[in-house]
Amino acid sequence: MKKIKYFIIVVISLFIIPLTVNAASGTIKVTSTTSRVVVGNKITFTVTLSSLTPMISWEMDLNYDRNYLELVSTNSEGNGTRMVSSSASGTTKKTYTFTFKTKKTGSTTVKVDTYDAYAFDDLSKINLS
Repeated sequence: MKKIKYFIIVVISLFIIPLTVNAASGTIKVTSTTSRVVVGNKITFTVTLSSLTPMISWEMDLNYDRNYLELVSTNSEGNGTRMVSSSASGTTKKTYTFTFKTKKTGSTTVKVDTYDAYAFDDLSKINLS
């Protein structure tokens, strides 16, 4: 009887012990071709989301000061600053462009401040930086 109890304990412990899983990671980059513009001119920013792990879905929000910039055009879903999409086959890179007209003199920041992405294989959250 002791042998049976030992066997049962070993089998149960195999299912309880957690497995080590390495989290997928990716990056978000916001770039522009220039850092200085004249009031009234246009400036284009590129937002690139990339991951070594194929992504099934992602969402990001571009944040900017509307006192300094006016969104003129974009290739984002919904033609706004929200980027939400998915890929039926998984993708490792997605690029968006945003063109703004400058409204006044000064210094301002354009950034992605909320974001999530999910892995194609297991729907796990991808750690983005």
